[in-house]
Amino acid sequence: MPLSPLTFPELIFGTTITRSQQETFDLSYAIGRALELPRIFFLEGNLGAGKTVFAKGLICGLGQPDPDDIPSPSFTLINEYLLRFKVFHVDLYRLETVQDLQSLDLEEILAEPAVIIVEWAQKLGNKELEDVILVKIEDLGGDNRKIEIQPLRTGRGSQSGNAPLEL
Repeated sequence: MPLSPLTFPELIFGTTITRSQQETFDLSYAIGRALELPRIFFLEGNLGAGKTVFAKGLICGLGQPDPDDIPSPSFTLINEYLLRFKVFHVDLYRLETVQDLQSLDLEEILAEPAVIIVEWAQKLGNKELEDVILVKIEDLGGDNRKIEIQPLRTGRGSQSGNAPLEL
């Protein structure tokens, strides 16, 4: 199903500058509140850019009342929540081999009718998926972040310096 303004406000697409972690959280919280259908979000950015802050805001916007109850999946790799939608928060940073990626059963997760938030998504390589929302976060120094949000409807190549791990 293609993205449409009737099911997801196109006004979120574009580039925004946030000036604090709270503004980054608030932006993604508003997106989570606006979601009417499950979506896949690919979060890209350097270490410390704000991907987890963005993910926490999105998860809270989907119904998680306390951001302190949203641990980073850096070590668990996948956290699951049952909110307005089923939510999977995935962090691929620590994965180094194709076998690591395959052991996560991401194929199953990506096929679920759920909100799926993937940090370090560039490690997925050229995975063919529809209706992915790509969120690129760039650290501009201090607490300032450039956040570019765009629809992504085709296969992916590595857009960052990290080598992809093909599923």
